[in-house]
Amino acid sequence: MKETILKWTLVFMTIAVVSCDKTEIEDTSVTSETISLSRATEKGDDWIYFSLATGKEVIVNEEEHQANMSWDLAFNRYNIRTNGGKSGKGKGGAYDMGKVGYNSVKSLPSDAKLVIDTEYEISDNGVGFPPPVKKSTANPLLSVALEFSGPPPAYTPNEHIYIIKTADGKFAKFICNSFYNAEGKSGYVTFEYTYQPDGTSIF
Repeated sequence: MKETILKWTLVFMTIAVVSCDKTEIEDTSVTSETISLSRATEKGDDWIYFSLATGKEVIVNEEEHQANMSWDLAFNRYNIRTNGGKSGKGKGGAYDMGKVGYNSVKSLPSDAKLVIDTEYEISDNGVGFPPPVKKSTANPLLSVALEFSGPPPAYTPNEHIYIIKTADGKFAKFICNSFYNAEGKSGYVTFEYTYQPDGTSIF
């Protein structure tokens, strides 16, 4: 009788341990999202701000964007900012993984040096030749993710994969897919990204 009780006690203990182990396993999988910006941006200081953590555009006052930590990327025509360097007080930056398959990018290289935002000239409102520009800020790596060609003028993705460091130090991989909407109107940036919320750069 004692042996039977001992036997079943061990069985229940084993089940309990296995159950505990299962509940402690965290889901570390990451998923990709494809985003199309809600509108085209104009020339000059017309930026759309975006949070990689929430997957949504965020409203940011342009005069206060450098102090705002709610955004990770910002888009003005074909120019792109990260929340770091000259563009913000965050930890943002970017690294170019090159023209490789999106799914082949598994992590940020251990010796990678991220590029932060700098002073940058963007197209301004007005007409003339050469076209008017104004001083602003942007990330020099990401701002060539869409390449200009022409005539006729066109912007096409360079097909490079980038690793983005977010405002709070998380990581995402990113690629620009298009500069046009379904009707062929320019300025509607579409991009794909994979956000890693656990703080590592492993995808």
